Amino acid sequence: MNIDLKRKTALVTGGATGLGKGIAIALANSNAKVVVTSRNKKDIEKISKHPSGNIFGYNLDITNSSELETLYKNIKKKYQKIDILINNVGHTLDIKDPFTNINNWKKVMDLNFFTAVNVNNMFINDMKKKNWGRIINITSIAGTEISGPSTFNASKAALTAYTRSVGRQLAIEKRNIVMTAVAPGIIATERGHWNKKTVKSLHAKKYLKNRTAIGRFGTVDELTGIIVFLCSEKASFFHGSILQPDGGQSRQYMAFNYL
Repeated sequence: MNIDLKRKTALVTGGATGLGKGIAIALANSNAKVVVTSRNKKDIEKISKHPSGNIFGYNLDITNSSELETLYKNIKKKYQKIDILINNVGHTLDIKDPFTNINNWKKVMDLNFFTAVNVNNMFINDMKKKNWGRIINITSIAGTEISGPSTFNASKAALTAYTRSVGRQLAIEKRNIVMTAVAPGIIATERGHWNKKTVKSLHAKKYLKNRTAIGRFGTVDELTGIIVFLCSEKASFFHGSILQPDGGQSRQYMAFNYL
């Protein structure tokens, strides 16, 4: 399937490394102009030199409302609009205690859920004026089953439910703005929990054996194709859809003794 995103402008939060970087490059290779954000200046400088010439980096903290507003103003001035929005930024923040204090819960919820809501609210009115938009929230299978810390599970569950609910509302409004979510299983990235070092560990071998069906980690390239599709005109009937590229890992419909 040949998808050409020429004349489309995309914003990828956390788009300088890992999955976000892979998404940004895939969109740029499909001829979209791609704005990426990162708190790491060196990462921004590197991704901005992509040979496509279509990636433009901004060194800022997307979770900071004032910095987000500044980004919005800069984008409006330079690009006039955002057609495609990828809410990719997220992390466990290494908060693993399910009985941690409420401030730690808020930190994880802010990063993984409220930031996406805030970014969407900032740009969606412009999409409504043009009657076109694609919003993809990068959630996780942790949003539909127990996988990882409780705080992370809850934040991704909120983002997944938000996508289904708000995606339906956008369908009702009939403005050709499609909100979807991609909920990956275990993906190896350069600096993620599963990286070049950790994928070779004994823990990784046990995890693959006990928790996965395909018996291996997924790659970033195995996700970006479906994300490019969701950014296109061809995804016009996918309102509120939650797609799970996970190699058969998730077990929502399995009994505990199955397999």
